[in-house]
Amino acid sequence: MLKFLYPLLFAALAAPALADDAASAWSFGGDSYAAGRTVTATSEIDGDLFIAGYNVKARADITGSAHMAGRYVTLDADVGQNLYAAGADVDVTGAVGGNASVSGETLSIGAPVSGNLRAIGSNIELSAPVAGNAVLAGQEVEIDAAIAGDLALAAETVEWGEAARVGGTLHIYANDPAAVEVPERVASADRIERHDMSEFEGAEGMQRPGFFARLKGWVGGVVVVGLLGTAFAALAPNYVAELRQKALNRPVRSLWLGFLGLSTLVGSMLFLAMTGIGIVLVPVSLIAAILLGVGGYVVGAYVLGVWATGVAGRGEPATIADRAIAAFAGAAIAGAVALVPWLGWLAMMAIFFVGAGALVVRMFGPAFRVEQA
Repeated sequence: MLKFLYPLLFAALAAPALADDAASAWSFGGDSYAAGRTVTATSEIDGDLFIAGYNVKARADITGSAHMAGRYVTLDADVGQNLYAAGADVDVTGAVGGNASVSGETLSIGAPVSGNLRAIGSNIELSAPVAGNAVLAGQEVEIDAAIAGDLALAAETVEWGEAARVGGTLHIYANDPAAVEVPERVASADRIERHDMSEFEGAEGMQRPGFFARLKGWVGGVVVVGLLGTAFAALAPNYVAELRQKALNRPVRSLWLGFLGLSTLVGSMLFLAMTGIGIVLVPVSLIAAILLGVGGYVVGAYVLGVWATGVAGRGEPATIADRAIAAFAGAAIAGAVALVPWLGWLAMMAIFFVGAGALVVRMFGPAFRVEQA
């Protein structure tokens, strides 16, 4: 279950520094930088674009390269040089003059790429020509366009459209390479090379782990989070009890303040870097964000465990044994919830932010006159 911590941390690190749809923008040396919850670049950019947030869009031409990261990423403009995009949903409808490197869950490439294309995700749709070579790695890949150079294809299932063509060599990586059917119009048999999935670099991350591997990871995560929660509660019982009370009394406020606190820390990195001299403090903000993220998840899981054991009739944890039971119960429930598709991710974020919010109120509430009841 430890792997569930990483999406939470990186999601937090990608969170905007501002809570509303307002965005922070800055230009220097011809390059443009923008961050916020919803950010749209609407003015033509002579240099490079760096944009991050929850929902990011580029709707004006970019002379240089585009660097885009967010939950929803949309490129609806032409890029003169290279494209680097990462997000859960990435939609490319603008032409790329150089290479395109795209990663995420659902990727759609609907405009020509003049250089090489590298796309790694879960669902990939290519419907525009690629002038160079292409690397497509995903669970489901749909190709309905011409690739002038070589293609390295690693996929569980592949669908060939009428316009699909490979001008160079088609390298197929699969658990059963011989089972992957390739129409003659896509590539002739003499231009197809078949490889076992193990030969594809990064294939370990693409293959779905077996049941026992997932169970091992889940149990390991429960043990680690449970031990952290137990140690925290045993070493500072009064402090943890206060955190628990704050989170249970006003969970919505804790969730909101956890999001805001972590977003502020991450946003401070951008602004410190902009000042030049303040860049030396960026590592401090990064460490603080990571500590708040990990601490928030552990506290949130412990709060969940105390609530669950209370419902079961055990009452408030008064001994180290009681606290250990609550910590492990919360870690197990949080890990089980994370396995639920889609809704599990949202529930995990809620647990994470509630715990972080309790920490924020405890540490900074008095200074900002936040009611701590």
